Amino acid sequence: MANKLLTFSYIATNAETSLVRGDLKAINESSALAQINRMGLDLISLTSKRESVLNTDITFFEKVKPADVYNFTRQLSVMLKAGVPLIDALDSVHSDQSNPLMSKTIQNVIEDVSGGVSLSNALQKHPKVFNGMFVNIVMAGESAGVLDKVLFQLADFIANDLKLKMGISQAIRYPLIVVGITVLVGVFAVTYILPRFSTLFTNTRIELPLPTKILLGLDQFTQDYWNIIIGAIIVLAITFIRVIKTKRGKYEWHKLILSMPIFGPIAKKMAISRFCHVLDTLDRTGVPILEALKISGKTAGNAFIEDRLKNVHKDVNMGKKVAFSINRHTYDIFPPHVLKMIQVGEDAGAMDDMLKEIGDMTDAEVRDHVLKLTATLEPVITVIMGVMILTLALAIFLPIWDMYEALSTG
Repeated sequence: MANKLLTFSYIATNAETSLVRGDLKAINESSALAQINRMGLDLISLTSKRESVLNTDITFFEKVKPADVYNFTRQLSVMLKAGVPLIDALDSVHSDQSNPLMSKTIQNVIEDVSGGVSLSNALQKHPKVFNGMFVNIVMAGESAGVLDKVLFQLADFIANDLKLKMGISQAIRYPLIVVGITVLVGVFAVTYILPRFSTLFTNTRIELPLPTKILLGLDQFTQDYWNIIIGAIIVLAITFIRVIKTKRGKYEWHKLILSMPIFGPIAKKMAISRFCHVLDTLDRTGVPILEALKISGKTAGNAFIEDRLKNVHKDVNMGKKVAFSINRHTYDIFPPHVLKMIQVGEDAGAMDDMLKEIGDMTDAEVRDHVLKLTATLEPVITVIMGVMILTLALAIFLPIWDMYEALSTG
């Protein structure tokens, strides 16, 4: 855990002998003095400044898009590869930021690193921007002395992950919009339009058809018990969120997702893709295989699969081969052809290339699954919409037709 930074106010002179005042953050007074010396200033006075609650940044509603993290990673990797010092590289990337939260985060990272904190520990203090996977990979790059290479590979991984998620989002956007509009129209018709006719239907004393009875009963039930329904939904939602936040609850929920008939295969392939891409990234940049397996095992995005991959790390730590360990603990998760490819790659001494092929192949399979899902959902949604519209039409027009028949024969 990194030490908490203190705020210092300083008065100094620059090369032109003009007076300079400012604030900076550092672990202690020595680190603050070092920062001032790096800025080329001659110190006059340095005082510790007490933080005010009013000065605390409120970032609850601020968000950083994955694209912003990608741009930060790519720019930083290019500058480090060109030999630019870390603090100068961070400062250059910071000047290009338009996102307020990202700008403040990088500024805090610069202050931390200037105060003697490692880059990974500085990033770790901002989980809202940099997740555990990002921090662990940067930490591995620092320990192996290949931070620029790791960041470059990490940027490629983030870009690939963005393309995959964007493809999934675009594929399911239309079905979600159609379902949403259908539900809203149905609710509006049942709660607003149909009740307008209910008094008319009751006064005529005609026998209401079944669709009308069902929808009127649904409307009446909602009016009588709306507070109980809303309360039950809120309680269930809060209970579900709290359960899946626990370690056991998250494990069981992710296990259930994998067993779902439609979304299970997609979630499984996405986890395999993330694991292979991250392991490829770390192995390609020279991170030791044990550390690479430990980090990549945490990036699958599924607690059930991550638990299995922990056992893989334990086996390899005991001297067993990677392919053998993956086959032993994830035979029901990784497809047989993927396990065979990992074994061939390990035996040939080219496991990183094989992992990249597996990751790319699995990404293509995920996109194919999503496209097939969309192609299946569209006609199903069309049928459901047709049934809903037909039910609403029958519920409204059948009684009107019966009234017309009664008046004609009366």
